[in-house]
Amino acid sequence: MKKIECIIRPEKFDGVHEALKRSGVGGMTTYEVKGFGNQRARGRGLIKRLKLEIYVDDFQVESVIDIVMKSARTGAGETGDGKIAVIDLERLYRIRTGEEGAKAV
Repeated sequence: MKKIECIIRPEKFDGVHEALKRSGVGGMTTYEVKGFGNQRARGRGLIKRLKLEIYVDDFQVESVIDIVMKSARTGAGETGDGKIAVIDLERLYRIRTGEEGAKAV
């Protein structure tokens, strides 16, 4: 199991969301966040972004990365398009049923 964390532009969310739904991803959590990256060198302060957390089985990782990369990238590939992190999950449980692993997604 993996947790995929994505930081994306808010205006790209609808496209990412729809593409992930079509792919069969079981769910995701979103947060409104602020941060900085390379924009700081251009004199900008904290920038509003969305953070997505997606739990997937190992075989889904590359597909989800590809979907987010294609859906979240601006046409010109501008600074600030975001980041994707893939994190190993030791365990994942569904609280309601006690299911573990892929069944918990």
